[in-house]
Amino acid sequence: MNGYIRLIDWISEWSGRLVSFLVLPLIATIVYSVIIRYYFGGAVHWAFEMSLFFYGVLIMLGGAYTLKHQAHVRVDVLSHYLGPRGRCALDILSFLIIVAVCCVIVWLSARSAWVSTLRLERSALQTPFNPQIWWYKWMIPLSATLIGLQALAEIAKVLRLFRSEAQE
Repeated sequence: MNGYIRLIDWISEWSGRLVSFLVLPLIATIVYSVIIRYYFGGAVHWAFEMSLFFYGVLIMLGGAYTLKHQAHVRVDVLSHYLGPRGRCALDILSFLIIVAVCCVIVWLSARSAWVSTLRLERSALQTPFNPQIWWYKWMIPLSATLIGLQALAEIAKVLRLFRSEAQE
């Protein structure tokens, strides 16, 4: 169990740190677009879609990293009134819901991404850039898989903590 937790934590940490570098081309793309538009009166057709791609991948693939570091938005109203056992139960229930939702997202989005790949789907924005987006659709099941695996690791951590508190 500890090996699984370490492996998933490592994958979440690695993927989160790796995609965090996407903020640099995201900023560069937006700054370049603004400079061209306001100072030179030109239009950069590819900038909007590229910024969507950078931001989308950054947010989606950073989800497992965020979950690992407990940085998602949480409402702690209930846990404030619960004891340690109640908090553990609430955490496990929350993570089980995350796993269930991730399974549904993976199932539905993988089918959609597969169809998109077979069609070599292009952007619906109809800009002159018109990039292929099939690869982008694969980020959805990939990110849901990473988040689901991290949620399972978090369940294992909560159970390990619960067992250690019960033995004391």
